[in-house]
Amino acid sequence: MSEFPSLSEGADLSEVIASLSRSAEVLARVADEVEREPLPPGLLKALPRTEPAALLLAARSAEGEGRSFEAAGLVEEALSLDPGLEPARRDAEEYAACRTDPGQGLPARAAHLFRQLTVYLYRPARRHLVGELVARSVRVAEHALADLALFERDVVGEFLDARGEWLREDEVALLESWRRTPLRLWEVLGVAGREITLTDGTGEVTLTDELLPAQALPGDLMLTRLLHDGTGPRVFGHPFKVDPARRDEMLALLAGPVDPVAIAAFFRRPAPPASGGSPTTVPPR
Repeated sequence: MSEFPSLSEGADLSEVIASLSRSAEVLARVADEVEREPLPPGLLKALPRTEPAALLLAARSAEGEGRSFEAAGLVEEALSLDPGLEPARRDAEEYAACRTDPGQGLPARAAHLFRQLTVYLYRPARRHLVGELVARSVRVAEHALADLALFERDVVGEFLDARGEWLREDEVALLESWRRTPLRLWEVLGVAGREITLTDGTGEVTLTDELLPAQALPGDLMLTRLLHDGTGPRVFGHPFKVDPARRDEMLALLAGPVDPVAIAAFFRRPAPPASGGSPTTVPPR
């Protein structure tokens, strides 16, 4: 680890942990590093489990290996020793948010779960997935590229493996259905009030949405995934807008298994001069 090279198996970690405990900023940075590169078993065993900072590092190592339930227990132990340990407080809030309100209907819980998926994507161990796509595309498209990473890199599947035991049965089934939902190019057929009608060339779908109808016109093309919320299809993420002059080019990219890098690069390439279009996305929701 770059911050503390003395973190090696067999080392006395007492002084290292004491140093971490004196700087909240350094502790947060090292905790992120540990989540990106989990600690080896010998080093984990050597961590003094009576120290809140050590418990946080053990938690982040478990989280980085997809063991969120174990990580949550270690975070709880750390907070019992130091209730003000900020990285642990944030992690505890995130874990608690995975347990939804039983009084809410599935559509409301679906929206909440999508937000939690995005939070999970931007954790230290996975945020590089978005960065890699942004590097091949345009920064303004980051929100839409994050949605692309969620599904085409199967972060949804990782979330289910790591945190599925906190979810209700209908929530697990819903997320599994989202994993099977393909990315499609949709044409706007009509807009009326809060309703927008789309077609993918095989059928029409009418959605009720707070934002999309105000941002779209008939003839616009949107690259997005319509996800079921328990009552019907819905756009949770951030659609890409596609220049109509490039419809065939995009359809060719969708004809086989979707390559997220190729999709990202599509929006970096300029549209043909005759089209007058420019790559963009629907504004953040």
